Amino acid sequence: MTEANPVHAHELAPRRASLATALGVGLALGVAATLAVVGVVTPRLSSRATAPRPAFSVDRDGVTLAGQGAPLSFDTRRVELGPPLPRQPVTARVATIDARTGPSFAPLDGRVTRVAVRLGDRVKEGDKLVLVQSGDLATLHRELRAAQLSIRTKRAFADRLRLLVDARVASTNDLMVAESELGEATLAATAASSRMRSLGVKPDGDTGYWILAARAGIVVQLDATLGKQVGPDRDRPVATVADLDEVLVVGDVSKRDAATLSAGMDAVITEPGAADQAPLAGKVDVVSDVVDPERQTVPIRIRVKNDKLELRPNEFVEAVFAPRASDEVVTVPTEAVVSDGATSVVFVEQAPGVLRRRAVRLGRQTRERTEIVSGLTEGERVVVRGALLLLNAIDVRG
Repeated sequence: MTEANPVHAHELAPRRASLATALGVGLALGVAATLAVVGVVTPRLSSRATAPRPAFSVDRDGVTLAGQGAPLSFDTRRVELGPPLPRQPVTARVATIDARTGPSFAPLDGRVTRVAVRLGDRVKEGDKLVLVQSGDLATLHRELRAAQLSIRTKRAFADRLRLLVDARVASTNDLMVAESELGEATLAATAASSRMRSLGVKPDGDTGYWILAARAGIVVQLDATLGKQVGPDRDRPVATVADLDEVLVVGDVSKRDAATLSAGMDAVITEPGAADQAPLAGKVDVVSDVVDPERQTVPIRIRVKNDKLELRPNEFVEAVFAPRASDEVVTVPTEAVVSDGATSVVFVEQAPGVLRRRAVRLGRQTRERTEIVSGLTEGERVVVRGALLLLNAIDVRG
């Protein structure tokens, strides 16, 4: 039997070193192999992984959603025609109707010495309003009296000549001349009397005359104080009397609003702050064809029955115009309209999930609804919630 060779300590150390070396090399080769495998497999796994599909795509004019099941969605609504939105009240002023107004002027230069009425007084036609002292009236009186005196003198002379002609003492030619002069004196007296009547006043002595009411009604204007100089060259009448059973309400509207108004339309007149007073009904009388050059507005006039005298000349009121029954406009929720710089836009659904930006022109607006004057037609669908998000998405991409 062979005896095992003993291993001595000095021989064991080199062997352990050789084994450690072998194990190190093997471990290194294993790690390298593993890294190699990872390096090869990892790209293959990445290439086989599916990238997540985007929820929407954006181009220059709109947004396209991914389709059914997309995480994004926007509420849309069909555009329909409907009645116009209520117009905003127009501030207007009450005025008299010319056909129901009678101004009274001073026909002769003079000075006011008495005022018999006050603003708001009710008078009858021919009532005394203002007394004026005028030297011109004395001249008219003198001319009339001189003409009347000339008539008496020339008539007496013509009568005498007629007797002399009958007695064959005077010639017929002298009688013809005398009768002609009598006719001229009569015409002069008639002219002087006509001038006095044409003044439309009531004389008061030789130098005074009363300015009279030109019609029955209420004194709505008075430009007369004691000592004030008046005359025919003044622009304003001394007094004005008007029938206030019907009045005008005069205001201004924008050119855009004027295009929707016409004579005969209904209007509602209210007094600001008079909540206990019932509104008055009126009819549009005139929509001017001319734009005011300073305010760039269109004047309008409304006739209003005023039997109870609730409206007074020169006061300010508010007028609201009722839309015509035949008027129909496109309206959308106000939230559907967003501002893109100076342009108002909405987003139209051209196909399911395809939302396109479109510029529109607006009419009247309220907090809930907005009129679309142009840019949309009945039947189209617009985004009514989230339009601002769509606009921001386009702007970010741009």
